[in-house]
Amino acid sequence: MSAYPLHGLAQHYAWGGRRFIPRLLNWPAEDAERVAEWWLGAHEDAPSVIMTAHGPQPLHYAIAHQPERFLGMDVRARHGDRLPFLLKVLDVDAPLSIQVHPDAEQARAGFARDNAAGLAAQDRRRHYRDPFPKPEMMVALSPFWLLHGMRADAEIDALLARQPEWVPLRQRLAEEGGASLYRHLLRLPQPEVTALLASLWQRLARQPPAGPDDPDHWAARLADARREDRGVFGCYLLNLVGLRPGEAIFQPARLPHAYLHGRNVELMANSDNVLRAGLTDKPVDVEALLEVMEGAAARPRVISAPDGCGLQPYPRCGGEYFALDQLLLGEGEAASWRAGGPEVLLVVDGNLQVRHAEGEIELAQGQSALLLPGTRCEAKAGRLALAYRTFCPPSPLC
Repeated sequence: MSAYPLHGLAQHYAWGGRRFIPRLLNWPAEDAERVAEWWLGAHEDAPSVIMTAHGPQPLHYAIAHQPERFLGMDVRARHGDRLPFLLKVLDVDAPLSIQVHPDAEQARAGFARDNAAGLAAQDRRRHYRDPFPKPEMMVALSPFWLLHGMRADAEIDALLARQPEWVPLRQRLAEEGGASLYRHLLRLPQPEVTALLASLWQRLARQPPAGPDDPDHWAARLADARREDRGVFGCYLLNLVGLRPGEAIFQPARLPHAYLHGRNVELMANSDNVLRAGLTDKPVDVEALLEVMEGAAARPRVISAPDGCGLQPYPRCGGEYFALDQLLLGEGEAASWRAGGPEVLLVVDGNLQVRHAEGEIELAQGQSALLLPGTRCEAKAGRLALAYRTFCPPSPLC
């Protein structure tokens, strides 16, 4: 076979929602458990399963036993016997951690350090779960809000000025810049963090609620669950970005960021390396994060949704690891292409009939398929359909 139905794996985290992913996947009933992520790929911690004529088979197992067939010569030559990308669907109901992902050199060194320290693969003290970088790109499926890179110093100063008790922070900003101020806040003794945040909570309680384009809105949402969490400062020091459905943003390695609310499709290099600095119950290591963080001010670049129907590309920002196309088809419309390497096709709305040389696969909303290298296929919509095609580009393009 040159194409297989692909079944993902759910991840249940405290920040996830209870409805979006179960409804997307047409699960028979919604339970009380939070479903934060749906993984489609071959990461060792949560491999997807392909449905073969002989039954279900974990994708990483299939790749290990037939790497040339599942990856192709080009991908194997550049990435070894490993799928280089990982696709996820996220339902962000509460803010995620302030986090940074390492670049390739940092990931290799960090993974080697953790191994040398004798830390088991699932040890919570482990910072690096694999030796790979983790650049990311996300496409909003709903209005989506996130923090993305350091603000310019002038913007930080204007926000700090709202809080009279934060005058010393403005002085440090003027003398040393935003990156130094952020490092200072992340290292600040907890009693001082608590005192600074107490004055913030008092001000927010006195004023009318702010809209989602104002950092006060997101700080106020954290007031109960994260009352003494230094991650709250990120609302004022990091860029606040709002995306409309179909819009995308690329987050390179080393960039501090946090997802605040919404649903998205997220594509990344096949890694689970995350360094955290707050807004989480997971392990936090400020020094490990600061070791890899890029502290320079960043100007967010929102990527517009592709125009028109058919197979339309998003900018090739994933370098050698991943690329993303949008597939939008009206009822009865079709699009054809040839898979140059392994591909994952995910339907998020409507349904598709995917024809290939050896048969066809019916994909309803929430379902996905794995296309093997060299597969020529035609996808036809039974009704208006929206899908995302993910693959490894033949060479670095961005």
